[in-house]
Amino acid sequence: MSVEALLGGKILPAKEFSDVLVNEVKNRHARLHHPFYLDLYEGKLPLEAIKVWAKEAWGIFAYNVAINTAKLVRCQLSGIHDPEIHKKFVDIIHSEVGYTYFEGSPRAVLGHRALFLRFGESIGIPGKELERCEIEEDFLPTTVLARVGWLDIALRSHHILEQVASTNCCNEFSNHLTGGKFFKSFRDHYGLKPHDIEFFAEHGEADTEHSNIGYELVEEFATTHDLQVRVLKALRKGLGIWWAVTDGVARESAKLKK
Repeated sequence: MSVEALLGGKILPAKEFSDVLVNEVKNRHARLHHPFYLDLYEGKLPLEAIKVWAKEAWGIFAYNVAINTAKLVRCQLSGIHDPEIHKKFVDIIHSEVGYTYFEGSPRAVLGHRALFLRFGESIGIPGKELERCEIEEDFLPTTVLARVGWLDIALRSHHILEQVASTNCCNEFSNHLTGGKFFKSFRDHYGLKPHDIEFFAEHGEADTEHSNIGYELVEEFATTHDLQVRVLKALRKGLGIWWAVTDGVARESAKLKK
């Protein structure tokens, strides 16, 4: 269904529009519906396929500090100067950098980057190898394009609502829904210790907090038909990026069986 048809050519009430976005994520996000992820959650993939996925996932997660910092900039450029809203974006940056470095943070944990590098080590990918891939952009073509797409969203979105729709509403809400699935699968099917997969427990918990700011801003500021259309299109752009990345991982993993 087209964006225009979904909105019915009218301005939806704030909560109703927010529910439209939630349902789009629940019904269309790759991490909830792509066969590759369904097999991962059920422990049906070989460890080598998990390594393929981890390397490409790192290509996306490694941008998180930059992308979230850009949101604070875009917030001001969109004419939103509320210090309470700005603080919420600062809190997100704190969690990405590492709560342990900031007094008064909710949990004394390392940054998401450090936690993912720990996970990589636990499945046999040295941290230096992941960092090399990041520096040299040694990723699958679909992941390289996705990285360009996320940076484009972060740096060139016309409005903060488009930016949070593509990221907070899309990705971080899906992390909230799937963090436990990743944790349980890696613990029960792949024999990893809770310490090794803290990234997925923390990502799921922190991103429950992160996703809220997206929906809060949408409900408060997406009050015109034009903005609601732009927000929904931005959300679908984020969903499309994840399907493209996952298709690339699935094709590369399929080569392992040949």
